[in-house]
Amino acid sequence: MGLEIFGYSQSRAFRTLWMAEEIKAARGIDFEHSNSSPMPGPELDQLLKLNPMGQVPVIRNDGFLLRESMAINLYLAKKYEVLALNSLEDEALASQWSFWVMTAVESHTLEALKYKLGMMGVEQSDAKVDAEMEALSRPLEVLENHLSSHTQLIGEFFSVADLNVASVLMWLRMGGIDTSKYEVLSAWLDRCLGREAVTAARQH
Repeated sequence: MGLEIFGYSQSRAFRTLWMAEEIKAARGIDFEHSNSSPMPGPELDQLLKLNPMGQVPVIRNDGFLLRESMAINLYLAKKYEVLALNSLEDEALASQWSFWVMTAVESHTLEALKYKLGMMGVEQSDAKVDAEMEALSRPLEVLENHLSSHTQLIGEFFSVADLNVASVLMWLRMGGIDTSKYEVLSAWLDRCLGREAVTAARQH
């Protein structure tokens, strides 16, 4: 069966599609993508069989089911040895950065995007965008300081840790939200989002 990815691309499934495109580029291993949506209907019924939470993404890899996008990407990196880390300690750091971006960054980033674009039933509000960016100031400064003395999050090469963190911060770019005050972070994010696999993932 190979690798199957379930989840519409304009969701957290994008980061898994990005990871899969990195694998395809590096190893020539293709994958199947089902543009599943958690909206009521036949697609949701099918999705609930894969994930009782009714959330995306979900992968099925040679019969192995896995959900939660960060866990999926860490698994895929190790399984296919693409964007993988070379030691137990570096793998732990990749988990650290992935959990950090989910707990300290993602919710405020998504809220800022919603208020900037007026998504998901909220009204546009520059004041609320500013409030979310203020809440993000501490974690973004942490990342800025780290990248000021590191080429990438871990080691010298782009890894699954960079992909996972950049896949959250890209929502700010989607909303046209200014991050230029974080110069090093912004340059790193430009490099991450300029990868060919990002362009390929956007075609799904």
